[in-house]
Amino acid sequence: MNEFEKAISEIDERTGNINDENVFESPDDKDIFDYSPNSKRLMTVTLSRKKWVNKVLKYAEQYPNEVTIKHTNRDGSIIAYVPVDYLRISRPPELSDAEKKRRTEILQRLKAE
Repeated sequence: MNEFEKAISEIDERTGNINDENVFESPDDKDIFDYSPNSKRLMTVTLSRKKWVNKVLKYAEQYPNEVTIKHTNRDGSIIAYVPVDYLRISRPPELSDAEKKRRTEILQRLKAE
């Protein structure tokens, strides 16, 4: 039995039921994705990075039947229900030193304007 199988087969101490949750946390604890299997295939997300908060707020406005904001905290972070199909995970591109330098120069130019 691998680590994942072991984790999901454990008994949840809070309910006494088999643990059916999968929680993914960012290394800096700023964002949390909690996927609990259910008929609606929703995941609960807790987000504090403005980039993601704004994106989810925009989706909640555009697609109210799909994305629901459950709570907005005083610090601006949110708790929302988002369809699992919205989740995309991709590896950051590997950039050469020359490309990193070029992008840094572009960013500095834009900030200076």
